[in-house]
Amino acid sequence: MVFVVILVVILGLIGYIAKINHDLLVNKDNILRSMAALDAVIIKKNNAILDVLSYAQEVVTKEANLVNELFNLRHDINKIKPKIANAPMRYQKQVEFDRKIQTFLSVCSRYSELNKNSSFQKSLVAYQTLEEDFKAKVEFFNTCIDNLNWSIHSFPSSILAQMANTKEPPEKYQL
Repeated sequence: MVFVVILVVILGLIGYIAKINHDLLVNKDNILRSMAALDAVIIKKNNAILDVLSYAQEVVTKEANLVNELFNLRHDINKIKPKIANAPMRYQKQVEFDRKIQTFLSVCSRYSELNKNSSFQKSLVAYQTLEEDFKAKVEFFNTCIDNLNWSIHSFPSSILAQMANTKEPPEKYQL
């Protein structure tokens, strides 16, 4: 009888360790998946803004410097390869780009020619749809980072994380 109890306890511990390891692997995989999804939406969003910029470029002459800055920032973001090691730099530039886009879009609302241009409005709606999708992907990405951080820093999964040489996840994406 004692042997059965010891066997059940050992099997329970092995099962618990296997579950912790599985959770750690799932959290690491979720980080990679969420980064891929986030980068895919960034690429789509940055392509969609090209239409908006190209329609507005001819009309928004007073803010030509802002338009040029946006084109240059977009080019800089596209030069950074979407890898885990590059994530902080890539996402920091993207945050800067998004802030300037918001400034640009508020400037565009002052131009009646753009407000009347149906192609510009279609491009703007497509961009805003991608922006909403982007925010959802950022929330998922940040949740995955929280989960992996919890797995890495809580006992006993921290021991397994150290044994597996699990690296710290990138920083959360700041909207």
